[in-house]
Amino acid sequence: MPSATNRKRKPMTQAKRRKAKRKKQHRGPVMRFKFSQLILLWILSLILCFGTYLYNRNFHPEKDVFLATAEESEVTEESQLESLPAEEEPLELTEEPELTEESTQEEEPALDVPTTDKINPVPESVPQAPDYLNKCAFLGETNIYQLGQHGLLQPYSVYASEKLNLTNYMREYVMLEGTTIRILSAINSANCPIYLMFGTESLGIQPADQTADQFDQLLNSAIATAPEAQVIVLSIPPVTEFAENNGDNPIKNSVIDDYNTRLLEISNKRDVYFVDVNTALKNNEGKLNKEYAEEDGIHLNAQGGQMLLNYVLNHVPPQ
Repeated sequence: MPSATNRKRKPMTQAKRRKAKRKKQHRGPVMRFKFSQLILLWILSLILCFGTYLYNRNFHPEKDVFLATAEESEVTEESQLESLPAEEEPLELTEEPELTEESTQEEEPALDVPTTDKINPVPESVPQAPDYLNKCAFLGETNIYQLGQHGLLQPYSVYASEKLNLTNYMREYVMLEGTTIRILSAINSANCPIYLMFGTESLGIQPADQTADQFDQLLNSAIATAPEAQVIVLSIPPVTEFAENNGDNPIKNSVIDDYNTRLLEISNKRDVYFVDVNTALKNNEGKLNKEYAEEDGIHLNAQGGQMLLNYVLNHVPPQ
């Protein structure tokens, strides 16, 4: 005879059995979490970010910070010029005022002549000890590069290469203590004396005025990159008589003199010091003696480089 409990329990239908089976299958977590998978995703993200950085650095060098700074400065100057109010039209006078000498002088337009409180070229000073050079940075082309190769400058003071020139310094790398770096990135926020010597590699293929304009852009970028540093412009050395008349790209000393004169004007405009090493390296004929030059007659050998640095040590601008 069935008990009371069995009489009350209703038989389970087929639909209820399927519903109970589905409910049993969904028990427990839907997704199993593994810590190793999170670490793998993190490593893959780092690899992707680093690969993107390397791609932009090598294939898009124009996105460098120093280039952006130069472009921003140009935009700022243009915006300042555009923001200047238009000149008001002069009021009509019924009678012309009597012109006097004082009024004539006041009405003369001011000449746009750069002013500087620095004495250029830098005059002879108290000779500095050779270790002064170890506290400086020298940026330049082959002539500066050779100073390091001849052991006249410490490797960490030389920011130069044989390939560097005024047209590629924004994308060309130099070797600095085993690391390749662009020269403006290397002097970022520097506060030591920075010497610049550029132009020799360009004057054989382009005129002095174009070369000087390119140097002006480099100088402006260097000042913006290292605002706390004392930037000093070096004139470029003369060349031998052989270099003036031979080779694929002969350079005339008259063109070098024209270029150095423009460097002096640019230095005054940018309010930086100018050291005239060119005059110290000239002979009585206004050329470079061949005993101070490499075989090409353009670049300095060890003896010529030592003469250049001796002149620098005896013409150090005030700190």
